[in-house]
Amino acid sequence: MRTVIALAAAVISVGAALAAPATRPTLRLNDIQVVGSHNSFKARIPAAVMRSLRARDPKLADALDYYHLPLAAQLDAGVRQLEIDIFADPAGGRYADPKGEAIARAAGEATGFDRAAMLRPGFKVFHIPDVDYISTCVTLRRCLGEIDAWSRAHPRHLPIMVTINAADTPDKDGRVSPPLPLDQPALLDALDAEIRAALPGKRLITPDEVRGAAPTLHAAVTTHGWPSLAATRGRVYVLFDVRDAVSAVYRAGHPSLAGRAMFGWYPAGEPEAAIEIVQDPIADGAAIRRWVEAGLIVRTRTDANTVEARGHDLRKAEAAAASGAQAVSTDYYPGAPDPAGLAFHVTLPGGVMARCNPVRTTGCRLDP
Repeated sequence: MRTVIALAAAVISVGAALAAPATRPTLRLNDIQVVGSHNSFKARIPAAVMRSLRARDPKLADALDYYHLPLAAQLDAGVRQLEIDIFADPAGGRYADPKGEAIARAAGEATGFDRAAMLRPGFKVFHIPDVDYISTCVTLRRCLGEIDAWSRAHPRHLPIMVTINAADTPDKDGRVSPPLPLDQPALLDALDAEIRAALPGKRLITPDEVRGAAPTLHAAVTTHGWPSLAATRGRVYVLFDVRDAVSAVYRAGHPSLAGRAMFGWYPAGEPEAAIEIVQDPIADGAAIRRWVEAGLIVRTRTDANTVEARGHDLRKAEAAAASGAQAVSTDYYPGAPDPAGLAFHVTLPGGVMARCNPVRTTGCRLDP
């Protein structure tokens, strides 16, 4: 009788074990893949300026013939990586009188250009001085404030990557106003201060938090892993996309970006390397996959300069999704303005804007 009871108990135990749900592995910040936008702040170029540009440089006019919804509307559409171009203006007024605005005014066109904001000190946001100078959020404070407000209203959202890009050297032909070089410690400290002021407290995921007790930031993400997805929902992290000289100054005196507000773009293997930027996922798909497998986060692009959109070419989009790059950036997310009537849109497979990372996870279910 005891043997029968023991066997029955064993059967019940095995049945319970089989019925119990399998323990799901902890999802981390780098275990997702999202659609992002490129030059996310970009507003439509005034018609008079575009006509002038097309007359002298039709190829550039085509490349610039796109623009975006306001940042909050993009986030409503599911975009989870945003790009902001910055220009240092510590005294204010450096970009208050763009040449393009004079062209638009002469044509009687109202552009909405916020000159008053441009006169105040602080980092300004637009694409190209004098030409593509209209932004949906003209200052960094305003852009980050819009992101922060949306984030607070949606506290369980997937973490948002904000890429801050700075083209801080003069153009080759000198046709536009030269920007202020950013390889100055005081300017970079001021940039960090603006970011922390706009994303206070725990809103910002910092290199210090990710590094923890690891010897370097690179060791942290490749050995210990990024923070959990649960711990980073409702939060923002910032990637600094600049030329090497600026990156060098940004980390000087800040090993592994200690005390810094942003992650940087450094060669894989260096102590500060945690996030990589890759422009062409077709040419560099294998490298992206290796970095993703190793624990790094990668941001890549699916289209550029309207070329893929005009050819309805989704090869880069498909390669980007397959590579496992965590941020897949486009000018053509669903609902994006379409001034050229191209009817081109980019999503992840299945028409989604976010999913579990296909390289890092299997059988994963991502709650929105």
